Amino acid sequence: MAEGGPQPTPPDNPSGNSHLLDCPICLEQLRQPKCLPCHHSLCQECLTSYIISEVSGTSDTAVSFTCPVCRKLTHPLNKSEDMENWAKHFPTDIAVIEMIELKNRSSEPHYCMPCQRKGNMMTSAKFWCKTTQSLFCESCKVDFHDMIHINCDVVDITETKSFLLSQSTSDKICNKHKEKMDYYCEDHKSIGCCKCITVGHRKCDAVATTEEYCEKLTSGHWLEMRKSLQKGEKEMESLVKDFHIQLQTIADGKDTAMKNIDNLQEQIINRIEEMKKEITDDLIAKYIEEREKLKVSSQKCERLKVAIQNTLESSTTAQQRNDHMDMILLYQRGQAEVESCRDLLREVQTSLSSISIEHEADLHMTSQSPALSFGKIIVRKQLQHIPADTNAFAKPLSERDVKELKKIYIKCPSDEYDCSSRGVVYLPDGRIVVGDDGNNKIKLIDTEGNVVDELKVNGSPYDMCMVDNTTVAVAMYSGPRRICLVTVAPSKLILASEINIDIECYGIAYRNGEFVVSSGRNVFTVTKDSPRAMTRQIHESSSTVYALSYDLNHGKLFTAHYTNRTGRVVVGRLSSDNTYSSALKVGVVKYADGVDVDREGNVYVCGHSSNNVIQMSGDGTNVRELLTTKDGIACPEAISVCGDKLVLTNVSSTKYNYITVYQLV
Repeated sequence: MAEGGPQPTPPDNPSGNSHLLDCPICLEQLRQPKCLPCHHSLCQECLTSYIISEVSGTSDTAVSFTCPVCRKLTHPLNKSEDMENWAKHFPTDIAVIEMIELKNRSSEPHYCMPCQRKGNMMTSAKFWCKTTQSLFCESCKVDFHDMIHINCDVVDITETKSFLLSQSTSDKICNKHKEKMDYYCEDHKSIGCCKCITVGHRKCDAVATTEEYCEKLTSGHWLEMRKSLQKGEKEMESLVKDFHIQLQTIADGKDTAMKNIDNLQEQIINRIEEMKKEITDDLIAKYIEEREKLKVSSQKCERLKVAIQNTLESSTTAQQRNDHMDMILLYQRGQAEVESCRDLLREVQTSLSSISIEHEADLHMTSQSPALSFGKIIVRKQLQHIPADTNAFAKPLSERDVKELKKIYIKCPSDEYDCSSRGVVYLPDGRIVVGDDGNNKIKLIDTEGNVVDELKVNGSPYDMCMVDNTTVAVAMYSGPRRICLVTVAPSKLILASEINIDIECYGIAYRNGEFVVSSGRNVFTVTKDSPRAMTRQIHESSSTVYALSYDLNHGKLFTAHYTNRTGRVVVGRLSSDNTYSSALKVGVVKYADGVDVDREGNVYVCGHSSNNVIQMSGDGTNVRELLTTKDGIACPEAISVCGDKLVLTNVSSTKYNYITVYQLV
């Protein structure tokens, strides 16, 4: 029999599952916990505020919201209720309430009961006898309990921290029938007691005991779900780190811009306070806007990452305890989180950008024109892509479909003739540099599709390549034989230098610190020396080469051959030691006129007379038509790929003055 007075609750510490007791919104212990269909629990007050915040401004007739953790679409249990009352109708998470009560009880001190009978009221207990429901210190256990009781189940409460929790959560009782819930209906994805199953699920095809269903899960689905969650955790961790870096980057940009503004203040004392306030307000507003956007995106990833971590941890605990109900609930929750991870990655894949805030000074002070200006604040966004080899859910570019994003009109009021574009570069920040040999110009197009600057050149620009993120090299095929190096400023093109060469120049690529150019059937290397460079022939072809592209990741240089003769090479490949091989022969492509390579090593080729654009593997084994005449393709001329987007030019008389941007989806 038990010794001492009233029987206490055995001590325990459910800290192993303490994350289940915290609200993912306020990050404090759950109050009035409400459980959503995806099995994530939140404070009723926090959930109500979240629903009102998300639904407000979207639609007056909104009938759903997304879970703030896994973003699963959730419908209210009673759609006729006002959104302010949606949260309270979701079921209360009884298990969480019990765990909170258990946690509160476990924080109380526990004393040896025989010692209390002797008058020593503060002797700490070390052992709990489950048979006699009594607490003992080590001395009383040996001298008293063990002398009388032989087969009792005694637990060292200083070492065993989850005894009571496992007891309190192993057997779930049906609220309606007060019987053990040990059956699971796969058709309705619900757990119930034998009466629930008999009454409500007798016509269902897949009904089993919770033990049988858990055995089925552990045969493969459980491990697969955990692996997917682990992948998702890594993806969310990577995104969270990236967002933190971006927050630091824009903060650094803000600080740099503030410093520039302060330096400029010393030069323009008149009206300084008023002008400084205007531009500073603009800077802070842009900073706050971009910071909040990044924080929102980071918060989505952080919540999902924490949820995935919690599910992984809880699933391990549930499996160790052989808790069938928890295993099922965690399996369902894990599936929702994996799907949400995929959705979030797809969303981020199309919008992730490297953001910087810059200050562009525009000070022009002369005796004739004493105008003062602080310049302007520029928010620069460079499209960023999750590499396929680190994105477990990413679809390779070679398997994606293509869709047209927009047509860009590039003819300017100052143009005398229609625009014909034989070279184009898609910059990493989303801007486009395009050659216009019809008007002997190079043009800069911003991310909105507007021509923001035009650079007049002596001669006709042909192929182009990127030297770095702010420098473009242009091959000039008429006029003086040369390569033009153009600096791409925020909204301006600047002719930085010209490299004179002794050969005609059509195709151009940048490889290992020097240029590779094509001149008719020959391919040369060209040093960067200015004003006159050194050239060296590295290959002679049987047909004219009009375009080149270098694959930095694999060290291959691709050549586009302007030929339609059967058996001839239409796309060639030069290795780092300039060994030449065929990548594709005339067939699906005729008169190759433009070539580029994406980050995965896929090669894109413009078929001038075959009126198509093909995508092929670097070795030419896998070839598919990406765009054809059915897509409105006619005489494609040049192509440039940036991440999952590409820009295409053409010289068809029906397509003059336009370039087209596509996306691989």
